[in-house]
Amino acid sequence: MKDPKDKLIPHQTDNGLKSAAEEYRERLDRENMERRWNLEALDCIFSESEECPEEFHQSWIKPLLAAGVSLETAFSLLVEGKFRPN
Repeated sequence: MKDPKDKLIPHQTDNGLKSAAEEYRERLDRENMERRWNLEALDCIFSESEECPEEFHQSWIKPLLAAGVSLETAFSLLVEGKFRPN
């Protein structure tokens, strides 16, 4: 005899569970890829800032600070620009 509560819980087939797991795995893969791209962008930014710190500050940070953004926002914008240019 079936429990009446079973009607309240949607029954998923194996295919439904499999596709949900696949969707979750794909989402995690996308998030991991985005983190790797962000780390690569940060690495590039840090390399440029270490090689020519004055030029880097003059060319990239100073204009953003002059526009009124915080230092944290300036670096976020630089990462976003490296991650998604134009």
